[in-house]
Amino acid sequence: MRLKIEKIGINGEGIGYYHRIPVFCDGALPEEIIDVKLPTTKEKYYRIKNYKVITPSPLRIKPLCPLQEKCGGCRLMHMDIQAQKKWKRELLVEALWKYGHVKEHFIRDMKESDDAFYYRNACKLPIQELDGKIVSGMYQPNTNHFVPIETCIIHSKELESLRKEVLSVLNKHSIHAYNPKTKTGLRYLVLRTLQEESQCTLVTGKDTFEETLIDDLMKIPTLVSLSQSIQTDKHAHEIFGKKIQTLAGKDTISFTINDISLELSADSFFQLNYEQASKLYAMAIQKIDPCDTLVEAYCGVGAMSLLANDKAKHIIGIEYVPNAIENAKRNASANNRTIDFIVGDAAKQLKKICKERKVDTLLVDPPRSGLDDAFIQTVLENEIHKIIYISCNPATLGKNLKLLKHKYQVRTVIPFDLFPNTPQVESITVLERG
Repeated sequence: MRLKIEKIGINGEGIGYYHRIPVFCDGALPEEIIDVKLPTTKEKYYRIKNYKVITPSPLRIKPLCPLQEKCGGCRLMHMDIQAQKKWKRELLVEALWKYGHVKEHFIRDMKESDDAFYYRNACKLPIQELDGKIVSGMYQPNTNHFVPIETCIIHSKELESLRKEVLSVLNKHSIHAYNPKTKTGLRYLVLRTLQEESQCTLVTGKDTFEETLIDDLMKIPTLVSLSQSIQTDKHAHEIFGKKIQTLAGKDTISFTINDISLELSADSFFQLNYEQASKLYAMAIQKIDPCDTLVEAYCGVGAMSLLANDKAKHIIGIEYVPNAIENAKRNASANNRTIDFIVGDAAKQLKKICKERKVDTLLVDPPRSGLDDAFIQTVLENEIHKIIYISCNPATLGKNLKLLKHKYQVRTVIPFDLFPNTPQVESITVLERG
């Protein structure tokens, strides 16, 4: 049967409708006519992988990466970059209306990235062996099929150079991929490079590395921090094990953003698109009114708290990752800022702070799962005047806003394209009590 693709889904798949039943088609684009065979059983929705494009979309282009269809990391690379911007905003508009009844007129134009390629500053890549050598790659979405990647054009050129140099040294020393039976070998290669300083973490089994290997790795020009994390739990969702041990160099890498200096440990979060992160942070700080007390939940290494120093008399940052809080405290000292950084659960710590003082403004940048119920309940029970909510997931943002709207009004939503060629959308939502 013939099917017209109407729009893009939250994961970048094309969506058509058969008698009002959604049909999800990986890789299909809006306005395309496809030939598809549907199952005979009636379902709430259909998910189709095999189809034939009869009439290509005018938005379709040839992806620059030959592995785009197999890798799954850049699901929109075959769509014109300006069309990506339009449809990603539509994803945000639809999700906020569907889950939070937020009208489109609150949502501003997309803040596009200057670079569609070579923007990513970090990677966490699984390792396999191929022809006797270890290679890094990706798993195809929702499969165990490993796709080795020779070159990634989304990685910054510095990151790609680092990745290839590290793999070259590891292969020179005959390092093997992880073997679950012996619980030895390399599982993941975790890399980050910012402003001429690079960081490498080897996620392994119960391995001990020779000094000659460590010395050869540290000869890589930009590498200043080398560490190891042992992860043998095959059911673990986290890439890192319980500990990260520094093998050579510094525990952190150093860089500056918007006139503040920062340190990052291997397990500390930082945005993957540095240039867009600079703009996102600047916009978020701009939306903060001068106040007495500002709390930043999920503060990471404290970048936005430091940038907001002149906006509030008292600033408190909350983060559950102990290493990130240690980074934040050192960052505050290095930048001559007096900020209280505390480690712990965001909801519990915010509740405790609200008992001790009135919080005027709340700045949040939660993970993809969004704000949990306990955190939202704490916000609703206290007279916090303004919320600046940075989100990387339109669906969870919409669900959170639906609850927050019991006491708050949405003033504006500003989308940012931090991840060109992917369906991911970052945004800043400003809410005020009333």
